[in-house]
Amino acid sequence: MSDVSLSSVLSFLDADEVATVRRQVHAERGDRTKRSERDGRTFLFVAAEGEERPSEVVWVDVEGTFDEETVEVFADRCESQGLDGTLLTTGDEAQARETLAFAFASDDQLELPEDEDEDPRLLVSPEEVTTPISLETLDDFVEDVEAADLDEDVIDEYHEPHQPEFEEVLDEIDAEEAAAEAETQASGSGLGLVLVVVLVAVLLAGVAFYALF
Repeated sequence: MSDVSLSSVLSFLDADEVATVRRQVHAERGDRTKRSERDGRTFLFVAAEGEERPSEVVWVDVEGTFDEETVEVFADRCESQGLDGTLLTTGDEAQARETLAFAFASDDQLELPEDEDEDPRLLVSPEEVTTPISLETLDDFVEDVEAADLDEDVIDEYHEPHQPEFEEVLDEIDAEEAAAEAETQASGSGLGLVLVVVLVAVLLAGVAFYALF
């Protein structure tokens, strides 16, 4: 097995791959899943072991591109069908939580602007807003995969195909660190030069001072 972390591997997977891994997790639990593609979105319907009818639907959106309106529609459809809704994203967790918070905040948790051009303001932290659907983030996904004892299999399966992407990211990190180090050294050299100039000026001034006596 590669020494790359499970979190890193999962963060590079596209929606199709995330859905596949999520189905493997459910299979280990004894659940049955059915995948559905609607309007370019990926959904998994999950039926618990021994149940004929699905009890949960998982919306896989790895980039977290959902907005308040689509989240509200998803929640309404889940409620109308008697299903638990889960939104799975491996993208920006903070942004995802904020979007959910704005979608479901109560009147006393949201301040609407007087100017139509301004955005509403959330009066509480996103975690304080009660939402009718669950949010599963990258950290949660990692825990699910590890709990199902699939971490080694997933890393072995997906690390090699995504290795070029890993290398590109590492190269970008190395380049950024090298640029930062060069900037630091340049700043240090500039400061050193200034100190030398100041010191020389002080010494010359001292020589001129003693020359007066």
